[in-house]
Amino acid sequence: MLASFYSGLSGLSSHLVGMDVIGNNIANVNTVGFKGSRPTFEDILSQSIGGSGSGAEQLGLGVGIEGITPSFVQGAFQTTNIATNLAIQGNGFFVLKDGEGNTFYSRAGNFFFNKESDLVNPNGLYVMGWSGLTDTGEIDTSRDLGKIHLPIGMTLDPEMTTLFKANINLNAEARVDNPDTSVNEAEVFNTSLTIYDSLGSSHTVTLEFTPIDEDGDGFLDRWDWLAYVPRADVDGSTTLPLTEDGSGVIIARGDGDLAPTGNPALDYDPIRFDSNGVLLSPQGAALDFAAVKWANGAADQSLSWQVRNEIDSSSTFLTGYALTSAVSWTYQNGSSIGEVSSIMIRDDGVVIGVFSNGTTRQLAQIALATFPAPTSLTVMGQNTFAQSLGSGNPSIGTAQTGGRGSILSQHLEMSNVDLTEEFTAMIVLQRGFEANSRIITTSDEMIRQMLTLKR
Repeated sequence: MLASFYSGLSGLSSHLVGMDVIGNNIANVNTVGFKGSRPTFEDILSQSIGGSGSGAEQLGLGVGIEGITPSFVQGAFQTTNIATNLAIQGNGFFVLKDGEGNTFYSRAGNFFFNKESDLVNPNGLYVMGWSGLTDTGEIDTSRDLGKIHLPIGMTLDPEMTTLFKANINLNAEARVDNPDTSVNEAEVFNTSLTIYDSLGSSHTVTLEFTPIDEDGDGFLDRWDWLAYVPRADVDGSTTLPLTEDGSGVIIARGDGDLAPTGNPALDYDPIRFDSNGVLLSPQGAALDFAAVKWANGAADQSLSWQVRNEIDSSSTFLTGYALTSAVSWTYQNGSSIGEVSSIMIRDDGVVIGVFSNGTTRQLAQIALATFPAPTSLTVMGQNTFAQSLGSGNPSIGTAQTGGRGSILSQHLEMSNVDLTEEFTAMIVLQRGFEANSRIITTSDEMIRQMLTLKR
C-alpha cells in the first residue's frame, strides 16, 4: 500500500517537470530560432511480488522523466528589411565563436555589424565564415574559418578600361555630301562613352562616323570614322594627330581618303556593310587603339573596340540597316574607385558588396554546420547550442551543400512552438497531475480505514 504513495509522488514530480518544459516553450513563443522541447515519460523499475519468476506478478513503482527532447522542425519565416537578418531553410546551424575561441551553434540569425565592423549576434558572438579570395575572385572556402569582417569605408581599387563594346546601327539611308555644293550636308553621327584610367579618373571617348559617297551617285557607300579623347586630358608630348578643330586627340580612325601613316590604329579601313547590312570591314574581332599618355600621370592606356562577337564572328555589334543611326547599349570593363554602399547575401551565404561605382564584389561567405544527432546538442541559452558527446562532430561547409540548407537574407526563423499543441499538452499534464494527486489521497483514506479496524 505504501508503494502507491511513492508512485503517486513520482507522477506528481514528473508532471511538474513536464509542465516546466511546456512553460518554457510557451515563454519562448516569440524567441528567434527557438526550438521547442517535449518531455518523455518512462516507467520505473518494477518489483516482483510472486515467487514463480515468470514475470507475471510484477508491481510497478511509478514514473520518471526519460528525457527532454528538442524538436528541430523548421520554424516559420518572418520578413525583415535588414540584409544581415538571416534564416536557414534546412538542417544547418550558424557557427559562432566568443572572444576566447569557444564555439557555439545557433539557428537565430539576427546578426549585425558591430563597431569593429565584425558580423556578430546580439550577445557579441562572432559569426564565422571565409573572407579570402581565389585567383578567380571566388571565396576560398579551403581556408580556416574566421570572422566576417567588412571595414567601414571599404574601398574598391579602380580598374583601367581596356575594352569597350557598343551596339551601333549606322543608317543605310544617311544623307551624304552633295558634290555640287560646298555645304556640309552629310549626316555625321557621334556617340561617346566614359572610360577610366589607372587612377580611377574618367575620360570621354568620342566615336564619329561620316557617311561617304564614293562614286558620286548621291548615295552612301562607306562610313569614315575616328575615335578621339579631349586634348586637355592628354599629355602635351603626344604625337598623335588632332581633330579638325584641335580640341581632340585622335586615337584611332578609318578613312579611305588618307594615306597610310604606318600606325595601325590610324590606318584602319572605313566601315562597309553588305547589301544585308552586315559588317564587311574593318576585319577582325577587335580594333586596337593607339596608347594614350594622360596628363594626370596615370599609366599609358590602350583600348580595344570589340566590333564582332568573340564567340561567333558572324555576329557583329555594328550594323548598317535603314534605321536612324543610334546606340542601343554600351559596355566598358573599367571602373572608378568605389566605396561599399550596401551589401546583399545570397542563398549560398556569399556576402556581396555593392560599391558606389556600380560594381559588385564577393567579400565573404558564411559557414554552416550540421550534426549527426542535433537533438543531443547541449542547450547553452541565449539561442545557442554546444557540441556534446551524443551530438557527434560538426560537419562545417557552405550553404546549399551537404544537406545544410539555404540562407535567406532579410528573413528570421521564428520559434517553432505551436501554441495549440502546447495548450493541449498543458491540459493533458494538468489532468495527469490531478489523477496522481488522487492516488495519494485515496491511498491515505484506505490506510486510515485500515487503522480503524483495530477499534
